Amino acid sequence: MKHLLTPERASLRRPSEADIARIRLSRNDHSADGLARRRFLQGSLAVGGGAGIGLVPGVMDQIAAAATPLAANQKILVTVFLNGGNDHLNTLVPAEDPAYQTARGSLAVSVDGSTAVGEGLHLHPNLGRLKARFDAGQVALIRGVGEESDDHSHFTSMATWMSGIQNMIPATGWLGRYQDGAGLDDLGAVAIGWGGVPLALHGDVSTAVALPPNGSLFGADRSSAWERYAFEAISDLGITGGGVGPYGDTVAAAFGDAVDTAQEISPAFVSTLAEDGLARDLGLAAQVINLNLGTQLVNVDLGGFDHHDSQRPDHDDLLAELDAGIDAFFNNLLPAFAARTTVLVASEFGRRVSSNSTGTDHGSAGLMMMVGPSVNGGLHGTQPSLTNLDRRGDMHHHLDFRTVYASVLSQWLGADDTEILGVGYPQLDLFSETSLNLFWDVNSSQYYAPAVGWLAATGITTGTGPGTFSPTDPVTRGQMATFLWRYKGKPGGAPGSGFGDVPAGRFYTDAVDWLFDAGITTGTGPGTFSPDDPVTRGQLATFLWRLEESPTGSPPSGFSDVGPGRYYSVAVDWLLDRGITTGTGDNRYSPGDAVTRGQMATFLWRLAGSPA
Repeated sequence: MKHLLTPERASLRRPSEADIARIRLSRNDHSADGLARRRFLQGSLAVGGGAGIGLVPGVMDQIAAAATPLAANQKILVTVFLNGGNDHLNTLVPAEDPAYQTARGSLAVSVDGSTAVGEGLHLHPNLGRLKARFDAGQVALIRGVGEESDDHSHFTSMATWMSGIQNMIPATGWLGRYQDGAGLDDLGAVAIGWGGVPLALHGDVSTAVALPPNGSLFGADRSSAWERYAFEAISDLGITGGGVGPYGDTVAAAFGDAVDTAQEISPAFVSTLAEDGLARDLGLAAQVINLNLGTQLVNVDLGGFDHHDSQRPDHDDLLAELDAGIDAFFNNLLPAFAARTTVLVASEFGRRVSSNSTGTDHGSAGLMMMVGPSVNGGLHGTQPSLTNLDRRGDMHHHLDFRTVYASVLSQWLGADDTEILGVGYPQLDLFSETSLNLFWDVNSSQYYAPAVGWLAATGITTGTGPGTFSPTDPVTRGQMATFLWRYKGKPGGAPGSGFGDVPAGRFYTDAVDWLFDAGITTGTGPGTFSPDDPVTRGQLATFLWRLEESPTGSPPSGFSDVGPGRYYSVAVDWLLDRGITTGTGDNRYSPGDAVTRGQMATFLWRLAGSPA
């Protein structure tokens, strides 16, 4: 279910106080400078029949022409704001604390061992995919977050969280002020949704793009001749001016920028996106990043969290939507961007400890989450007491939320956090790029985790799918050839191998040609390589030994199942002598067993000297 107030849903329910607060803290081009663009887009939509791009005031440059890809070392931040005040106690559930069950009664969430994250805490069962990422070390759960002046008002709390400074006049956002000094292009910040650009992205001079999550962008489709000529004429008019005075020239420039931007950003609307909901919004966010147009900041909202009554199952559904959205984001994000992207999830406040019949009132001491391959995963902060409450019946917070902002600004975005936030807040250890792990199915506690992280960081693997490495799957001979070829730097120039089962154009073709030319393989039979067969441990030992030019002189391994004279015997002796293998236990090497992808990663990592 989609909980944001979209045009389609606007007539179905009255906007909540949180909806109104979010709208008032957003910019929708109602200023004098933005009026021309806003009205022109509205008029054109009546003709074009779709949803348009709304740009904040002052975007009068040639946006498409100015779009510049981010530098390779620039990091990307996606913010997900849970409007209305998320019930953090039912998100990160202190289920093993009797006080929780007493206070929540029928609103208490039932959990089991599969949801545990430590210290008696459990993620909500509807956050199953987020739990898998937590187990892989990709989720930081930051507890006990709040602010001293919290008055439980959506309006003031949301304004404070978005600005990062209490009672700031004129109001600018914490990320907007970052943009002011970061030198981002006009596509550097994007807000996805129907609510315009939130305060968080407002700067003194910086701009952002508000992108609707669905609908056709006016000016994007130029497949028909008349559309192509019409939109090209509009773009040209934006460059040359309308010749009808300053106001007309401004309108012409705004309109030209809009259609140029629509054409450039429209490839993000791929057909594989989810139909609606946060999964669509965040999937679109990933696709915008994939376009590499210089987008460094993306904001997405999920509304509907103000549960004074009928909290269950609405809150359960919202958390399922959040879970699906985060999963869709990383599934759509290209591996090249995954290591440099992190997602920050926050809400303007929490909920009260005790239930209010079927709901909960506004509370404090909330939860923030950081998600991504470069996150220092685990539990951060201090879990608030459920019995030592303030006079309102709220938990005491232990961390100012700007501590998280300061950590993100300084450690992730490389900015001066004190200048942006006005105060030097202490920082948390939220990022750990030295233990990079791109894959959510690689648990950080597994023996192969450092090896897989190294493979990904060096480009030897991109995984088996979005965010997956499949460590327990067997390695095929084609995959193995590719691993070794990339390990050696993708050497070229090898003639065709002549194997009848290695056609041109397969992902492993160049790798097999090189293996054969270098004498590392002779195939599995006359004219065959068997690229889809699994690699055995005996074969892998031989491949690695030949890769290192068949060294001799290693003492016998002594493995009971590796007799002298087998094709792999000398290779296994060398593997043991080099510390690349210790066998499979009970003085065995198991040469006939298939090699898993996790094992393959570990063999290569040790061959490279177990780099950090």
